[in-house]
Amino acid sequence: MNTHQQQALNTLLSFTKLSRAIACVLVATYVVQLIAPASRQYTALVAGRFIPCAWSVFTAGILETHLLKVIVDVAGILVLAKAIEPLWGSKEFLKFLAAINAATGVCTLVLIYLVFTLTQYSEHSGDVLYREIAGFEGVLAGCLVALKQIMPDNEVVVLKVIRFRVKHLPGLFVLVSIVSSFIFGTKLSTIPFVLFGTYSAWIYLRFLQLKPELSVRGDPHNDEFRFASFFPGFVQPHVDRVADAVGKVLHMPYRSKAPGAESFVPGTTTLPGSDDAEAARRRERGARALEERLGARKAVPAAATAHDLESGIAEESAAEPTTSSS
Repeated sequence: MNTHQQQALNTLLSFTKLSRAIACVLVATYVVQLIAPASRQYTALVAGRFIPCAWSVFTAGILETHLLKVIVDVAGILVLAKAIEPLWGSKEFLKFLAAINAATGVCTLVLIYLVFTLTQYSEHSGDVLYREIAGFEGVLAGCLVALKQIMPDNEVVVLKVIRFRVKHLPGLFVLVSIVSSFIFGTKLSTIPFVLFGTYSAWIYLRFLQLKPELSVRGDPHNDEFRFASFFPGFVQPHVDRVADAVGKVLHMPYRSKAPGAESFVPGTTTLPGSDDAEAARRRERGARALEERLGARKAVPAAATAHDLESGIAEESAAEPTTSSS
């Protein structure tokens, strides 16, 4: 194996096992649909054949029919999983991907039925029910939302010229996906998948994701992760008003002006709305707890060393009288 092959292998192995498995699934489903195009009737989302093919709401999200999109999907999941999975763990990351994929499929199916209902008297109304819809865009969109929550202010540099922050990635991805859908002729699948993938990921991370270390669900008090943050700045005040009204109707907290300790994530910046004194107290408590844990770990080896030292001294003391008598 030459140097370039070794470097390529090391690069591949640097990605997580779960992301490599998902990448293999994407490539396999693409190859299968090339060899057997009829298989798309059972794996793609076809609203008119949802019964008995109910599993298609899930399998449609891991099926691609364009080689370029497969390449983008594989590269995307490898890179994004490398940033997200180590922080969440493989189990939580897989659960997140499965939830977003299923939610995207179900919402798209409902949208298709709604479109058919509204246009059923038109000449081509039945076409929408038997259109094959598939794509991995919903999952990628959800991963970008997760990245926005984890590292919103990190900077992304493209070709050493274009610079933007991670928090802008979901919006840019939605825009690029919509434009590309007109190029590939996949408007019916790409646009719903991207929009529903983005929104369902935000719902999951904002209100549903369980955080055992903090004994809370979601991230409802992070002002930088509110729904309006996905829109341009001049639109955000209007989106905030609408979202506040919807939150009150659904009894779901959209924003909080004074978040409590439950929204604090160790290692992050000061909480929005919290004062410096409270933040300093939290840092001191965290440092104290860390010192206590480190002290407890060092106590056992230290005790063993002291015990061995005392035993050695006792043995030397017992040996001295014997030497003197001889």
